[in-house]
Amino acid sequence: MDLQNSWKWSSNYDLTNYTLVVPSVAVGNVAQLACDLLIATLRMEKLASIYTTAQVPLVGCDPYNLASNTLATACELYVSAIHNLLVLQVRSPLIQKRARSFLENLVDQFQQKQIKDIIILSSSFAHEKKHIMTSPFRFIASNNTPYSERIQMANLIPHEQPESDIKIFGGGYAAILFNICKEKSLPCLCVYKYCSEGDNVPDAYDMVEQLQNIFPLLDRDQNPTTQFMQPASWKLLFGRPPPQEIY
Repeated sequence: MDLQNSWKWSSNYDLTNYTLVVPSVAVGNVAQLACDLLIATLRMEKLASIYTTAQVPLVGCDPYNLASNTLATACELYVSAIHNLLVLQVRSPLIQKRARSFLENLVDQFQQKQIKDIIILSSSFAHEKKHIMTSPFRFIASNNTPYSERIQMANLIPHEQPESDIKIFGGGYAAILFNICKEKSLPCLCVYKYCSEGDNVPDAYDMVEQLQNIFPLLDRDQNPTTQFMQPASWKLLFGRPPPQEIY
């Protein structure tokens, strides 16, 4: 079956000069959790649903309002007009042999919308971190990224491998998407964190705080953690508690 992508837009926004945040399905789902936190905190509006044969299908309740009758699907786009920000939430893995074609279509769609740049969030296996005493965050940036000065101010550590052969172990499709953006001359920044599987909610908070240093979204005069709004779906992050009848 040929790759098919269907974009269903709910509103007609002018997305010129918007920034798009894309999570990579990676270790601990840190990037997806960080995007959940962004969407809930900024009260972002759902702008589009993407249906593709490149992704494992998924449907469920609205993760940001458990009283809502709206269904959520595997790939949805959210917008904050105040911040000129788009967040593409990816809730299930991409099928490997179709991933690149889907990601190329993704970049093409947003280039047609004339977005400013893409920020990729990801994670990597904790045991791949070679310098134990350094920050757990690393970045890869294209030459035309608009965040060069802010990256220096945030003291982010660059990815330790040559840009000609980018590998983020456990990082999902982050490296593929970054290379596609470079090929198509779309400014791109990838930020990832070394972590392990488990309760990765703290990692998600750390990721959004790191993003705040590069792309300010919250009130700088207040502690970012006091401004976060936890998504409703996180109440069910580890399932229901065991039934008391078993004890």
